[in-house]
Amino acid sequence: MASPKRPKQSRALRTRKKLIEALERLLRTREFEMISVQDIAKEAGVAVGSVYSHFEDKMAFLEAMLVFWREQVEAQLELSETQDAAAALAAMGSLRVALFEAVKSVHAQTRANGHILRAVHTYARLHPDMGDEDWQSLVVRSFEPIGALFAAYADEITLSNAELGTSMLGFFFNTIFIRSALMPQDTLLEAAKLDDETLIREATDMVYAYLTLPRD
Repeated sequence: MASPKRPKQSRALRTRKKLIEALERLLRTREFEMISVQDIAKEAGVAVGSVYSHFEDKMAFLEAMLVFWREQVEAQLELSETQDAAAALAAMGSLRVALFEAVKSVHAQTRANGHILRAVHTYARLHPDMGDEDWQSLVVRSFEPIGALFAAYADEITLSNAELGTSMLGFFFNTIFIRSALMPQDTLLEAAKLDDETLIREATDMVYAYLTLPRD
């Protein structure tokens, strides 16, 4: 016989999911600090009182957003891992073209998910111990497509240490593009007169030079 509690639990899970998705939508136009519990409840179409049966307070939503983001990252990685990254990169014809497409893709993804990244970053600042082994493993997995460059363009790349190169490119991409996602009104980019197109092009050239630099 099915447990009579299951339908209630199912409704609770649906409501919680609706609340998290409502916050995700609101974050596209407002920063977390400017969003109230009432705003989230209204966007989700639920009573304010019911919010507190799922979340202790507004700050509790940040941990939920972290879990939401982790699930998004894992889904993207699982999809990419079903594909032959080296073959897809090689099909682009040249290292520079492959790098340009990779840089453009990373830039687009970070911009598209900037609203979530900012919320997760807020949580990370409040919980500096969040860099657990699960997150570390996700970071390592996210570097794997970069490593595929070394297999696809071994004849063009002069850097012999593929592991070091993969780590450096992963760090570079995350540093330069996540900054712009975390700071959509970045005065540094404005002062440097770097629009998106210029940033992508110049970042590609920098990475290409690093990988193909003449070495003794």
